[in-house]
Amino acid sequence: MPSFSHLPHAAQLDLLEGLTRAALTEHYGLDGAAVRMEVQQYEDNAVWRITPQGGSSFVARLSVRDGRPAHQQRSEMRWLESLAASRTVAVPEPVTTTGGHYVVPIEVPGHDEPATLALLHWLPGTAEPPYRQRGVAQEMGRATAHLHEHAATVPLQEFDRPVWEAETILLKGHALTDPAAQEQLGTEGTAALRKVAELITPALQEGGQDDRGRIHGDLHRENMIALSAGGIGVIDFDDCGTGHYLLDIATVLSSVHRIAREEEGAYEEFARAFLAGYTEVRPLPTDSARLLEPYLLLRDAFILNFVTTAAPVNADVASWGPRRIAGIVANMQAYLEGHPYPGTFTSEQS
Repeated sequence: MPSFSHLPHAAQLDLLEGLTRAALTEHYGLDGAAVRMEVQQYEDNAVWRITPQGGSSFVARLSVRDGRPAHQQRSEMRWLESLAASRTVAVPEPVTTTGGHYVVPIEVPGHDEPATLALLHWLPGTAEPPYRQRGVAQEMGRATAHLHEHAATVPLQEFDRPVWEAETILLKGHALTDPAAQEQLGTEGTAALRKVAELITPALQEGGQDDRGRIHGDLHRENMIALSAGGIGVIDFDDCGTGHYLLDIATVLSSVHRIAREEEGAYEEFARAFLAGYTEVRPLPTDSARLLEPYLLLRDAFILNFVTTAAPVNADVASWGPRRIAGIVANMQAYLEGHPYPGTFTSEQS
């Protein structure tokens, strides 16, 4: 069989779907041949909505590229289980196998990386909440704060997940350590990212223990759900880890800024309402107004790491990745010339 990485995108998905159907039958007691599988995305993970005949839906996530090791995925599932039990914020609750396991190893023919399958309950609702609809921004802020409040108040034993900070995202991140990634950034882009790393690392090292804890790690608007019953849920914890709470806050704000910036005042209105909702649940991290900008930059460095890793091996990411790289590099160059970074807003605006 040809190498998995050399198969066309559609052929990879077909192969992974067949393996997932077999695993649903073998490990979860479902009729894998009869379920309806609707692909949600295929980047580092292949993700499907799984609907058995006459039953409730699930999410199947098959990690095939640079995925978290199984023990780290178990930590993710334990946090999701604890969050679901707390009933403070809606999240997809994990489903264990008939043997009581969170994660199933999957052998992908022709693939030299380990693959793992996790199954979770489907969270009913609509992705990308209508951020300008009355009350939605506040609900998004409250949901974010509930994640952080749970992290601050509910201990989890053996939470073994990545640490998201200046060293791991910037100094040792893929974009600044892999020559192939630097080719994608270009000479000027690589130089800009290095200079940004030098400038913002001291600020990213500020803050005490109360400002850090378990974070979602990829809390953009598409990973928030406008729930069918009202309120906001949170999905896709694949990048969860430990870090400064401002990274999650900056990620939400950055993702909304990208679609709201063309309408005068829309982003500032959202940001004010989002932060107001957050502070209804818990205080903002120390010096958040001053430190927001460095964390907006850190978020974009995180995206550069992802895109430069995934684009060479995933056709979907390759279709939009170069434009995203160019946009982030341009924003970083403007920042180095003295312009506020996109998503920053002043205390007067807040």
